[in-house]
Amino acid sequence: MQQIIEFLQNNMVAIEITLIVIFVLTLAILFIFAWKVENKIESNTKRIKKMVTISILAALSVILYYFVKFPLGFILPFIPSFLDIQFSAVPIYIGGYLFGPISGSIIAIIRFVVKLPGSSTLGTGELADLVIGLATVLVSSMMYHKNKTKKTAMKSSFAIIGVWVIAAVLANWLFILPFYMNLYGFDAVLGMLTVIPGVTADNYMLLYILYAVIPFNIILSSMVSILTFILYKRLSVVYKKI
Repeated sequence: MQQIIEFLQNNMVAIEITLIVIFVLTLAILFIFAWKVENKIESNTKRIKKMVTISILAALSVILYYFVKFPLGFILPFIPSFLDIQFSAVPIYIGGYLFGPISGSIIAIIRFVVKLPGSSTLGTGELADLVIGLATVLVSSMMYHKNKTKKTAMKSSFAIIGVWVIAAVLANWLFILPFYMNLYGFDAVLGMLTVIPGVTADNYMLLYILYAVIPFNIILSSMVSILTFILYKRLSVVYKKI
């Protein structure tokens, strides 16, 4: 075990670059498959109605991103205060379920672009949300459109949680925390992580991921996934009646 730890420490840069390349290639492959999936769906939709609905969902996503959020730290004190619960991803998944993975991705990109000028994280948090949003909506909506049943919708909901947590761990490990430490200084960021039990300068990344990133994103993705599951069928009925 000690040899494995030493190997990881000695080759951390190479490992991080490899993970970034793999993640980017995975997203690219998902986009190719998503394009094929949505092209099959496109012939069965009315373009103007679809564009208007996507615009409304994108606006809702931005509003939820800006105004409906609350910190989880007051419930779980070991969660750093800068991690907020917010539900702006719900319209993204609903768009993906209604129209396909590319439409869901467009909503995620619009949310990113509109929110970027008002960023309080110099774009880092928004970029992480974009990466997580793209990865989750591509996987979940492609799964759902292969077989539109309640059982598949449940599987897609679990897929959202799994992909979300993996993407969040990679994003925080590879660029979010390193960026903040370079920007504000190691000691300043480490001071914000002292709410995590036993955190030190040697183990901060591991404990941050185990105590904060994973629990927080499991809770957030589960709430978003459940809300999407509850709302989608009701909204799809309304959409079809318009």
